[in-house]
Amino acid sequence: MALKQDNVIIRQMTDSDLCRIVEIHLESFPGFFLTFLGYNFLSLLYKGIQSDPEGIVLVAADSDRIEGFVAGVLHQAGFYGRLLKKNKWAFAKSALGALAKRPSVAPRLVRALKRPAEARQSSAEACLMSIAVHPQSEGKGIGQQLVESFCEELSQRGAPSVCLTTDRDQNDRVNRFYQRLGFQLSNTFITPEGRGMNEYLMVLSKKAKDA
Repeated sequence: MALKQDNVIIRQMTDSDLCRIVEIHLESFPGFFLTFLGYNFLSLLYKGIQSDPEGIVLVAADSDRIEGFVAGVLHQAGFYGRLLKKNKWAFAKSALGALAKRPSVAPRLVRALKRPAEARQSSAEACLMSIAVHPQSEGKGIGQQLVESFCEELSQRGAPSVCLTTDRDQNDRVNRFYQRLGFQLSNTFITPEGRGMNEYLMVLSKKAKDA
């Protein structure tokens, strides 16, 4: 896939994009749990998504510079099982530094690595797991292009719907963004850490028929 709008090209991630994707994640999500786990952990995660047969990682390139990305999978539960089986010890090793700084996060890390149980309770098998646009490139419509391209890719692969989760509280701009793109609120829940979350769902079957 390579879609161009203005100066931005949406294309599949390549191996050479990995460092930039992780950098954008770190700059876009300061203070978040995955950011706290560090560069190596995120590199394993995004490389794992890219290399999985059901994974999708798209990047937005402007004049050969990556300004944003979106990542997700066609079937959540199967993906997490494969990722953990293949990289369990690598993930554990990459998180040692974070655990040494804050041992109390260990239970949360274990839950993160056992996502299959949560994935089975999601509103859709396909999941948009992560999206970020470099802070200096926000407001250019790149995020919308990434989401639309991601949903188109899922439709082409036969996914009937896609879900995502985002913070419920003090996150109005992001919630409005997804609602504007056609996502419907399907569930709200509280994480064990007390974090309020919204789950959104978009039906893709009609999009696939109209394409």
